[in-house]
Amino acid sequence: MKYTTLALLVLFLFACGDGDNVPRKYISKDEMTAILVDMSLADAYSNEQQVDINFTPMTDSLRQQRVKIFYKQILDLHKVSVKEFMESYKYYESHPNRLKEVFQQVQADIANRKQRLGNPIDENAPVRFRLKSIFPYADSVLLLPRVDTIRPFVKRHL
Repeated sequence: MKYTTLALLVLFLFACGDGDNVPRKYISKDEMTAILVDMSLADAYSNEQQVDINFTPMTDSLRQQRVKIFYKQILDLHKVSVKEFMESYKYYESHPNRLKEVFQQVQADIANRKQRLGNPIDENAPVRFRLKSIFPYADSVLLLPRVDTIRPFVKRHL
């Protein structure tokens, strides 16, 4: 009886361990959130780019290829390998409550960014956004500054 009580006590101690913490071998919630925010922005960016550099419509396979390049750049930026990311993502998928928390943080971050941008029609919004409300392909206008579309997520060293 004495050993059974002791065994149950030890079992309860280990069962009530770090229930909310992610094991160290996986990407933390905050880092996973940052990666998924960047990946969401890359998806939105690639959907926005409907015309190729040669002004030909972009095929879905070409868009998917560019998204893969963006994803690799994002993982490199966060110093995470594809294998580490996939293992961590599988871990989060097997723990739905933690995955839900991460996705809620992603949604909150994107909503915060969207709010900071403001209304595209607002007179205080950047010129690029005001023109996009009138001209959907305002990025193609030569008067607007060109954006580096090849490496949008890589930090530049000046």
